[in-house]
Amino acid sequence: MDVFARVQRGLVSASTMLPDGREFIVEIIPKGGLIGELEVLRKQILNLEYRASSDCELYFFEGRLLRERYATDPQFQEKLFSRTLARVSELERRIISNAGSSLQSRLAAMLLRLSSVYGKDTPANSDVLVISQNDLAATLPASREKVNQCLRRLRECKVIDGAQGKIRILNRKALEAYADGAASAK
Repeated sequence: MDVFARVQRGLVSASTMLPDGREFIVEIIPKGGLIGELEVLRKQILNLEYRASSDCELYFFEGRLLRERYATDPQFQEKLFSRTLARVSELERRIISNAGSSLQSRLAAMLLRLSSVYGKDTPANSDVLVISQNDLAATLPASREKVNQCLRRLRECKVIDGAQGKIRILNRKALEAYADGAASAK
């Protein structure tokens, strides 16, 4: 299909399946983000599944329009290239971080990252994240049970609070320390 989309409202998850059958959420795309633009430009389909992570609205465009503008507008080329490089750099940073960090550190970093993503849509509530433990586990990737244990320890240390698919950041500085590996919730 030769289309791409822009997220007008809400959040969209891009995921793929790991060899062991678990889902891995590669990216959570916020308001203003693009879906499928790389596939359109490369004329190559990636093995990603996109789904709404919250109530969202998408605008769809013909791929031909993107290719034409990209071919004729150097400023647009630069902007799209810069945006794509930032996404790839973030993914690379996450992969490297996941390889060498504890689950608790990865979880804290992900909560902070999600807070900034959520903040683009609802700046007043950027410290309240609406995400299931299954989806949170899929972004790390880790088992839901292990993520639940880490969340419980963070709640006990009064760093976060919440239940039933909502997490509220209570102490951002402490969460940043966990993300940097400088603290540990036992």
